Amino acid sequence: MSRLLTLTLTSHRGRRYPVELFTSDTELAEEGAVYMLLRLPEGRAVQAQILYVGATCALGAQLERDKLPGGAWARAEALGFDTIGAVALSRPEDRQAVAQEFIQSWRPPCNDGHGAHAGLMELAGPLPVTLPRGTTRH
Repeated sequence: MSRLLTLTLTSHRGRRYPVELFTSDTELAEEGAVYMLLRLPEGRAVQAQILYVGATCALGAQLERDKLPGGAWARAEALGFDTIGAVALSRPEDRQAVAQEFIQSWRPPCNDGHGAHAGLMELAGPLPVTLPRGTTRH
């Protein structure tokens, strides 16, 4: 449906990345990106959860493939997925490097992360996210 905001993520290596956040029903362009399926915190919570990280040269088409039975979308949805995050990167080697850095930083459960705290990411404070009217959290 729409872009929510930009969130800056800091990896375990101390690198900062601007991640555009979108509602899960947004039709995204066919561009190269590292993308994440996330569960944003509710209320005053300051931990978001990165459920899945992927890299693609065509984001919209990749998300459609992820929706197929057994795909990352279904696995993330079972864990409360409600937001798509994306970092646009045109070079394949950059996408692969950043995706691996994100996976190593947060160990998303749908990328075979382990434990109850897999994918948890501390935020500086509560997100100022107000979902568009008619949008529900899963």
